[in-house]
Amino acid sequence: MTSTPAQDRHKGFRSGAADAQLDIVFDTEMKWIESIARQEMSSALGRFDDIDLVYAHNDPGAHGAYMAAKAVGREKDIKFVGIDALAQEGQIYVKKGILAASFEYPTGGEEAIKRAGEILAGKEVPKEIILPSRVFTPENVEKGGEWL
Repeated sequence: MTSTPAQDRHKGFRSGAADAQLDIVFDTEMKWIESIARQEMSSALGRFDDIDLVYAHNDPGAHGAYMAAKAVGREKDIKFVGIDALAQEGQIYVKKGILAASFEYPTGGEEAIKRAGEILAGKEVPKEIILPSRVFTPENVEKGGEWL
């Protein structure tokens, strides 16, 4: 939780989980590392019989959790969701049926450069810019995901 993306993702997840009235049974820091996520998920699986959804702040974390569940034969009972949707990682996991979804988290680099150019040209720019995001699911991954 030492990076802004981790903090933003955690805050957004917590807010959405509260709105959806989800019962969170396990929360851990996996430091963006797949092997730590796998270890932490193994611990959760040993403590909780009723886990039906895993959300990880990145796709390697979701994949590590999936691998832990698969090792004990519980992967089919749980949906796994990750963030980043990189073509060589998250989207592949969605295509293979490992992840139920992966969400693209745009970096904002392109938008920042555009706005910097506008500022240098003396134009007014909005104080807040909301970046578009996409969700990749088995139903839409081949079409490039769905814009939210």
